[in-house]
Amino acid sequence: MKNNSANGGFARFMAGRGFYAALALCLVGAAAAAWITVDKSISSASERNESVPVEQSAREEYIPGSAFDVKDAGAPKRGTPVEESAPSSQSSSAETFNFIKKEQKFSLPVEGNVIRGHSGGELVKYDSLNEWRTHDGIDIEAAAGAEIKAAAAGKVKTVKNDPLWGWTVELEHDGGFLTVYCGLNEPSLKEGDEAAAGSVIGTLGDSNLAEVSDPSHLHFAMKKDGKFIDPAEKLGIS
Repeated sequence: MKNNSANGGFARFMAGRGFYAALALCLVGAAAAAWITVDKSISSASERNESVPVEQSAREEYIPGSAFDVKDAGAPKRGTPVEESAPSSQSSSAETFNFIKKEQKFSLPVEGNVIRGHSGGELVKYDSLNEWRTHDGIDIEAAAGAEIKAAAAGKVKTVKNDPLWGWTVELEHDGGFLTVYCGLNEPSLKEGDEAAAGSVIGTLGDSNLAEVSDPSHLHFAMKKDGKFIDPAEKLGIS
């Protein structure tokens, strides 16, 4: 009789609060099982990540086939500006060469032998003047009336009738050069005229009184940056 009472009491307990207590125990157990499963998953994933090569991780950060497709782990990331390569020394040298002006070339203003050279600052005797002075040009033998040509392309600086050197034409050239032609007949050129290389600037006369006693010749002088130089060196003659 007591046993029946106990069974009935347990039944009433389960029907009442006991049911909820059992349900709570089941939920706790399920939660614990779920946590154990998640923990194992995390541990497993962590172990897998440690075994992934660095190169593979780097590749996964980029878009294959794009302009920034990665071929190795050291390549720049997508969106990183690509530095322009420096120009080669060869192209730089070529550009520099294009800005280098070629040396000014000169040619004889008239064909003939040099009968007196540049004195290099030394005094020489001028028989026509019966005095000693420097000879700042060269004397090129030529017959009266011979055509005198521009030694290089230039612009007429002065045209004058000098008391000693006669009719004289001065041409300005690139590079700070100036050429001087003395003893001409009166030329038709005037200041500011352009003269092409080899163009006729006048004819040889006998107006050079400083050297009138010498054989017929052109007195030809050159200056560089305002100072007399030896024309023979620029003309390549001895």
